[in-house]
Amino acid sequence: MRKVTDLFFETMAKSLKTLFDEKVRNAPARQFVQIKAGKDGLVEAQSSFSINEYRVFFHLLTRLHREDDEFALQRISLAEIIRENGLRGSGLQYDLLREAVFNLSHRTFSRIGEIEGKPYHITIPVLDKKAEPLLEDDKTHILVRFHPDLKPYLLQLKSEYLSISTNYLNQLSSPYSIKLYMVLKHRLRQQTTYPKYTVDELRFMLAIPNDSYKYYSDFKHRVLLRCMEEINRETDIQILDITEVKRQRVTHTVCFVLEGKPTLRHVGSDDPADFLPLDNASVPEDPLFARLKIYLVSKSIYQGWIDKHGLEQVRTNLEMGLRYLEERNDIKNPVAYLAKVVASKSTSIRKKVIKVDTPPVVHTVAKPKAEDSVEIARNALRDMYANRINEMIVLALRDLEEAQSFIVFVQEFSQQDRLPVHLEIAITIFNKLQVTPASLADQLKEGSGMIQGLKLHYFQQRHPEKLREIHTAFRPLAEGLGFTLE
Repeated sequence: MRKVTDLFFETMAKSLKTLFDEKVRNAPARQFVQIKAGKDGLVEAQSSFSINEYRVFFHLLTRLHREDDEFALQRISLAEIIRENGLRGSGLQYDLLREAVFNLSHRTFSRIGEIEGKPYHITIPVLDKKAEPLLEDDKTHILVRFHPDLKPYLLQLKSEYLSISTNYLNQLSSPYSIKLYMVLKHRLRQQTTYPKYTVDELRFMLAIPNDSYKYYSDFKHRVLLRCMEEINRETDIQILDITEVKRQRVTHTVCFVLEGKPTLRHVGSDDPADFLPLDNASVPEDPLFARLKIYLVSKSIYQGWIDKHGLEQVRTNLEMGLRYLEERNDIKNPVAYLAKVVASKSTSIRKKVIKVDTPPVVHTVAKPKAEDSVEIARNALRDMYANRINEMIVLALRDLEEAQSFIVFVQEFSQQDRLPVHLEIAITIFNKLQVTPASLADQLKEGSGMIQGLKLHYFQQRHPEKLREIHTAFRPLAEGLGFTLE
């Protein structure tokens, strides 16, 4: 027997139908989401979503399609979200997801942008409309519609947008991991394998409350390293390392060392976001890519261009761009230049590129050649490798037992005959420092000088596995640049 309240709600709804009637769209789901990226996009904008709010948001995004030019009222199936994310305790999850939809109706994206040439803090609402069913039998779904202000960020996307498989997003269990993954995934697709952000920029994008993780060490260990572990385990990108740049002993900038997972292929989707690893069968190298490698264009960058612009446009534009590069040596950043050429559909740029017979412009300052660019990249990687080792050493020496072990090791080592000259000098300098176990890490935190050799010698003898772990992480990058880490 039907409840009296249900009959009451039905009667009231019929009387108001002409005022609020709107067609509900039941669109088929895609296996990926697309969102505007770049300085004017949402990927790096601030969004303080909970994990369940992200799940609802991505579920809605999978219902959008390329031909859409307006947002429709959409039916959110709470049961589908529970199933897609492998959530347990469905009764509780229904309540949590309903709460997430309610909260999402009050959420915004925030970014810094320009209006009439002046900087503004821009706020964009997420939802325009929310309708929750009153009949008991219908309470497994909710009707919502995106806010119209989101149209430039979610509909009719033509350039600089991020496309991600829901297979990866659904595996992440932290809102910080989701946001950082989206940011770094976009940078990797932009052929930036060493993206840098200030600590303030990271805190803004991740929506870290002002009273949380005030010290960078807490922020790194409780947020960044945990995100790194989950992203590496669950997604298609690899964060090989996180390094810091300090100003006046305070960490100012964070650098991520990124790498894509092994080559991927499509699996029954109309979008490049859905991939699976290729079989191990050997594939002949593309001759065009062989020429690109000279300019530090990675396989993932090349494939990203093809995914975004199509094979024909990429090959045609690259042929012209490479002809120009091979005749000239006045391009400071070949990768960025080629990316611009690939994306161009303008005949004016193509004509400019083709003019390779024009005598080269004479510059008073020598321009870097491709070989110079390679060496710059190698030196940057060597610096990051050395910094990572030193960071590990200093962290280990903060343990008082480890610090005491190091002091005893140096004392015993100094008694040996015929020490290498550089270690003998290092011991002499070390003895003048008058270290204690408590002060050792701070006194030896510099990653250069004679004492660095002494620190390395100790860890080679006592903890070679820690050095091997770092070497293993950096070795693929070094091999990609054609050199071997020492």
